[in-house]
Amino acid sequence: MLAAGVLGGAAGALIVTQTDSSEDASAPQPAAATATPDAAESLRLSIGRALESVVTVQVEGADGVSSGFGTGIVLSGEGLILTAAHVVAGASSVTVVLPGGEERAATVVADDSPFQDVALLQTSGQGLRVARLGSSSAVAIGDPVAVLASGIYTYDNQVKQGIISTRDLVFPREGVTLTGMLQTDAAVNQGDSGSPLINASGEVVGLMVAIVRDNVVGDAMEGVAFAHAIDDLKPFIDGVVATGVNPRGRIGIERLGQQHLSLTPDLAAELSVPVTAGAAIIDVAPGSPAESAGIQVGDVVVAVDGIAIDEGFPFVNLIGAAPTGIDLTLTVLRGDEQRDVLLRPRPVAAAGGGTG
Repeated sequence: MLAAGVLGGAAGALIVTQTDSSEDASAPQPAAATATPDAAESLRLSIGRALESVVTVQVEGADGVSSGFGTGIVLSGEGLILTAAHVVAGASSVTVVLPGGEERAATVVADDSPFQDVALLQTSGQGLRVARLGSSSAVAIGDPVAVLASGIYTYDNQVKQGIISTRDLVFPREGVTLTGMLQTDAAVNQGDSGSPLINASGEVVGLMVAIVRDNVVGDAMEGVAFAHAIDDLKPFIDGVVATGVNPRGRIGIERLGQQHLSLTPDLAAELSVPVTAGAAIIDVAPGSPAESAGIQVGDVVVAVDGIAIDEGFPFVNLIGAAPTGIDLTLTVLRGDEQRDVLLRPRPVAAAGGGTG
């Protein structure tokens, strides 16, 4: 339970009485600080309502053996659920578990990976309680927040308290840089991915997607977790709700680890290419803009619209920043030959399908 004294104000104040006989004991004393019962009760009610909109997300891997779990947020009475894309990546089946333990089958409607770690699920909407979305632009450093996560040993949801440690953070992941992130010191753990980060009014202001356990030199860290700001996710959510597709265009080679690998010196040596930064293509989605443009497995993309791919400008970020409906120029190495390839990103209907 989130301590009301932390988010709801001081629970009381220690009063020190002056015992010096020279003081007039009858002199007026300052009033003791007291908690505001209405504020504390309002907080508890806000958290209680928000907890009802949090579900457990269970996944079974394509091999039928591996499994995992995370958390989801109910967005609509029609059964639309928000979660982290990595929670459902590669899943052959998805189940959502309501706080009372009821299990419902779910399907992945769309995701925005690898650009943002977010996905939308669809399940039966009967009896679901819908979360309230707030504005992450109104969040300030030091604001009290809570993470509402699925339970570790039960389906009873849990509350972890914290504050906003910093905002608008740039967070480098392998092959992509996530931007606009909210950092919190709430005690986020395995299985909390996809949890709502809520403000003191119980409104969702972020989606938990990452925990940092060590820094760039390997020193241990604690109390560092990142959330996508909810305002940054609203265009994706609104686009899928309105049209059934992610409004962001895809080209069919942007999925890291599935369609391309980030080029390293070792990989460059293995592929015998004269560059050490770029995107090595390992799969091309059938029917995608990349396939239509002639991109092949074994090609290495070294620039997008004339901007060289490197750590500061990852391939994923360069593709993700491109507006839909505008042609992109990829500079591609194939053996000893370098060529420019023109293609146009387009939206896809579902996660992992179509051109994505």
